[in-house]
Amino acid sequence: MKPVVYVDVLFIINFLVNYMLLWTTGKILKRNMSMIRLIIAAVIGAFYAVIMFFPAFKIYYTMLAKVLFSMMLVAVAYNVEKVKDFFRVLATFYVVSFTFGGTALGLFYFTDIGAFAGAMLSNGIIYFNLPWKTLVISSITAYIIIRITWRMFQRNIHKDNMLIPLHIIFDSRSICVDALIDTGNSLHDPISNFPVVIVEFQAIKELLPEEIQRIFNEYGENDLNIISKVMSDSLWISRFRLIPFSSLGKENGMLIGFKPDEVEIVEGDHKKDLKDIIVGIYNKRLSKDDKYRALLHPEVIG
Repeated sequence: MKPVVYVDVLFIINFLVNYMLLWTTGKILKRNMSMIRLIIAAVIGAFYAVIMFFPAFKIYYTMLAKVLFSMMLVAVAYNVEKVKDFFRVLATFYVVSFTFGGTALGLFYFTDIGAFAGAMLSNGIIYFNLPWKTLVISSITAYIIIRITWRMFQRNIHKDNMLIPLHIIFDSRSICVDALIDTGNSLHDPISNFPVVIVEFQAIKELLPEEIQRIFNEYGENDLNIISKVMSDSLWISRFRLIPFSSLGKENGMLIGFKPDEVEIVEGDHKKDLKDIIVGIYNKRLSKDDKYRALLHPEVIG
């Protein structure tokens, strides 16, 4: 007996799968997503799966057509302006799709939840009566696998690819420095428990009040008596605090930190405002080649 494929079931399942794939892609890349755009793209994808059964649409069976169609889905789902960003999103969409497909097939093979009847291969696409339980479990499992893999990838890629422009605004003045995403930076302000972004003094000194600059230029930031006296006389005392640390080549050290007016990071075309953050001032170079002048707490980009 030939397998029977119900068009309405095929459409609904493909709509849900397409939506999940597009949504997961957006979450992985931390893109702002429009539900309406995702729904429209998912509907288009579901129609494509249905028309693959009609001989009159044979031109859409080719690999080139499928690649162009997937590019159209990405273009509809996301507002991507730069070509480089577009292909980055497209590549991630492919990875997500292949991971989901592999997860579903793995569930079919290793468990009985994937038991199904009436499977068939048509024009490079497998059609079957997919159990809803399998769809849900495959989606959840694939999402978890992708998230874990992506985080591992981010932690192990070359440092040059982990540099992010960091804008700091304080008292109507601003600077921009390249910040390294430092997975080893777990420093928090002991009072507010806000994460601490570490920035070189020489890179940020133009933002600081003169009395704070004097600590670094004349006294040395480890003289707690001088620090306490200067900070107590400063009009900015409520914005500054002392942050203990035991890293950066020093045990039981002390950083002077402050609460900026505004901090934002730039990832591609997207800007992200960082809330509840402390900037710690480090009076040495963080990079021998000056490729970065700040260490970004991984928590603020999570």
